[in-house]
Amino acid sequence: MRTEAAFAPLWAIPPGRTIADAMASKGMAAEQMAHSMELDLDDLNDLLNGQLTLTAQLAARLETLIGASAGFWLRREEHYRSQLAQLNQAPDPADERYKSWLRCLPVKDMRDLGWLEGATDNATQLRKCLDFFEVPNIDAWYKTYGDLREAAAFRTSDAHPESVPATAAWLKQGEFLADRIDCREWNPAAFREQLSRIRPLTKVAAPTEFLPALEELCAGAGVAVVVLRAPKGCRASGATFFAHPRKAVLMLSGRYLSDDQFWFSFFHEAAHLVLHWNTDTLILETSDNSKAPMELEANQFASDLLIPRELSDRMPDAAKTLRGIVKLARDADVSPGIVVGQMQHRGLLKHNHYNTLKRRYRWEES
Repeated sequence: MRTEAAFAPLWAIPPGRTIADAMASKGMAAEQMAHSMELDLDDLNDLLNGQLTLTAQLAARLETLIGASAGFWLRREEHYRSQLAQLNQAPDPADERYKSWLRCLPVKDMRDLGWLEGATDNATQLRKCLDFFEVPNIDAWYKTYGDLREAAAFRTSDAHPESVPATAAWLKQGEFLADRIDCREWNPAAFREQLSRIRPLTKVAAPTEFLPALEELCAGAGVAVVVLRAPKGCRASGATFFAHPRKAVLMLSGRYLSDDQFWFSFFHEAAHLVLHWNTDTLILETSDNSKAPMELEANQFASDLLIPRELSDRMPDAAKTLRGIVKLARDADVSPGIVVGQMQHRGLLKHNHYNTLKRRYRWEES
């Protein structure tokens, strides 16, 4: 399933930031501004950095000096104080909301995977989990990640329930790892060109050999590729988002440890970056059967890249023999396992036929 969400940034920006910007645009020195506001320089600095409360009297003076209504400035001040209070709310490990949140987090997996340090008491564990997400309290966490559930609806089977905190943890660790990857500036045209160079990597057997090459080729077009094992409760197979407007992130969970599934997932996510990219949007894959138009487009894009349309017409005949499958793979410049996977998906082969041609991967134990 395709999930779109725009992460809400966590911030508490004082109205003084806007005042300072207006002063700069008008070429107004601090001394002149302080005099006009009937403040000394120290008080003006406190106003700019949020230490001094913006009163109705000060708002009226700003309306005259800078523009925007006094009501605008007072609303900015109210919003800032509200956000500040939310951010400064101390977490309480005895609070039932925090207890419930911690129970939903895959803390053991996060420790085992090396994402999180262990703790000897609940208060320390709570603080470490909040620090992992870089939020001060649970309200800030819900502000940043809460719309994942609304956007996804998490329409997964009851046998495999989706956990919002587990999925958020996977995304956050991916964001952290992506930050460590040096990339050129995001260039969608260059990324699309790189995909034809990436396709031959499907024939490389060992992930230790093809993953560095994959990462390098994608980084050259502004895409950080992160292959990250998902913790318990996270059923995501892939995701795309932007760390910032100049750097795209393509995440894969390796949920299906076979070459046909891995590479189809990669090219499917690549399709979203080529066809549907938006610097404010997260696209999260949590199931395989979405009929959403963009998902169908991404599926077709991935299929055409792996087996070009001029070769796909040969698939029905090629599916009849091992030799036909191997020859088609050679002509398409992909692994035989990918051809088998595509034939199975299109109903040309049963799902238990020729699976020995697929390469199987396994996670290295840390």
